[in-house]
Amino acid sequence: MKIYCLVTIILFSLLVSGCAGLLRHEGSSDPRDPWEGTNRAIFKFNESVDKTILKPLAQGYEKNVPQKMRMHITNFFSNLGDLMTAIQHALQLDFRSSTESITRFLVNSTVGVLGFNDVASKFGVAKTDEDTGQTLGTYGVSSGPYLVLPLFGPSSVRDGLGRIVDLFADPLNNIADSKETKVVANALKVVDTRARLLSAEQAFDALAFDRYVAMRSAYFAIRESQIED
Repeated sequence: MKIYCLVTIILFSLLVSGCAGLLRHEGSSDPRDPWEGTNRAIFKFNESVDKTILKPLAQGYEKNVPQKMRMHITNFFSNLGDLMTAIQHALQLDFRSSTESITRFLVNSTVGVLGFNDVASKFGVAKTDEDTGQTLGTYGVSSGPYLVLPLFGPSSVRDGLGRIVDLFADPLNNIADSKETKVVANALKVVDTRARLLSAEQAFDALAFDRYVAMRSAYFAIRESQIED
């Protein structure tokens, strides 16, 4: 359900940003993006990497890996994310949501067999997603200027710093028993995530006059929705 909500936000923001993209070519600029020149260069680099490496891998993954197995893989990574979400909810003093996320993690890690099955959702335990950037936002920390990170994509100064914390705290990077396992696991997570975005990308491309402007607008719309939620 979450992915469909995000797609809806993206499509709405694209409709709004279409005119903005046309205006941008006439010299206007978004005040939230003072480093647009540099950001566009990094965006172009990311697009090239995606086109030549990541997207083909995601398409091959979707074509050759059975849907049920892909679902189990998605569930496994999502389950680890619930543990991080529980910590972020606690830092936000939202102990009810934190308890729900911990419950999800415990149920799916046991009854759901290491998280490969999302049993908690069937029991009605709601899933949420939180990160360090959102936690900082709930305490009033401004997002700061828009920032496109190499390989990681759309972000902001606040969320970029938060991402560093999230990477170090990610359970996936702490349970792997070797550097090779860590690399393979993270690569699989990235490809799985990219594969789930393939269908939404078609609508994105159809509506986007300027992919850079559209991506920026979608990013701000999604982040504002997540922090206000």
